[in-house]
Amino acid sequence: MLNGANRGKTYRTGNVYTRSGAVDQQYRTGQQVFISWQDKARTKLAITNQKRDTVIVFLIWLVAVVLLAVMRWQGAIAILSVVANIALFLLAIQFELLRYGASMLWIFAALNVLFTLVTLLLILGPKRQFLVSSIATLGGTFLAYGIFVLVLQVTGGNGLHYEAVAYALQQPKPIFWASIMIGSLGAIMDETSDISSALAQIVIETPDVHRWQLFRSGMTVGREIVGPLISILFLIFMADTFPMAVLYLNNGNSFSQTFTWTMYLGMVQSLVSAIGIVVTVPLTSFLSMLFLGGRK
Repeated sequence: MLNGANRGKTYRTGNVYTRSGAVDQQYRTGQQVFISWQDKARTKLAITNQKRDTVIVFLIWLVAVVLLAVMRWQGAIAILSVVANIALFLLAIQFELLRYGASMLWIFAALNVLFTLVTLLLILGPKRQFLVSSIATLGGTFLAYGIFVLVLQVTGGNGLHYEAVAYALQQPKPIFWASIMIGSLGAIMDETSDISSALAQIVIETPDVHRWQLFRSGMTVGREIVGPLISILFLIFMADTFPMAVLYLNNGNSFSQTFTWTMYLGMVQSLVSAIGIVVTVPLTSFLSMLFLGGRK
């Protein structure tokens, strides 16, 4: 025992596990674990889970140190924006629980707006660039979501197994639809801030630049970053589904069945995000042409 009233004492217990490791695991010497008592006398115990918070805390500390060391004030602002977004997300979850999931899509649509405004206001400040990025981010996100809904209406949603959403017991469909909105927001926000920052710098260095030239420059920047952004989305999707896919294949499932139940919904989400990334390029370029200045 490493803490508590029985600190320093030694106990012996069993560890029963399966070969697949789906709902349990084999513990090894040197690992720290959480335990639960099996009797009131506290003589028998069982392992409940491995203690992993040490790694998480160390990684959080390392990220904060690197951000502050390299970015300084901007790094502190980035950390503040992450903390603010976590607080907003937890508040949205609590509000959704109070509503018993009745208004999930509306709650997370409002959360998308708050995420965008809070993050970009902290990162960019109250500038025209903030106005351009905010409108373009929200416009691109909801436009991609509208295209997704339109495709579902045309196809009837055939082939979408909402019950494959992880841990969704009662309302898998609205949970997945809400994840579509949240999932595409980050990449689109990154894209709009990159394009608007580049065009704002062009206006500062060349005040007499023609507005249509500014639009064409935005399209050029967008074409350069669309490919890497979509590739990053795909890699994140693969990393997220890889453990469950390996588990399915190790337990004798075919590749088509594994794809349907572990990768299909994630692939749909990645495609919707990719659509949002593409349509946001001309939208951000056009808004930059209107609001950032330049010669008419």
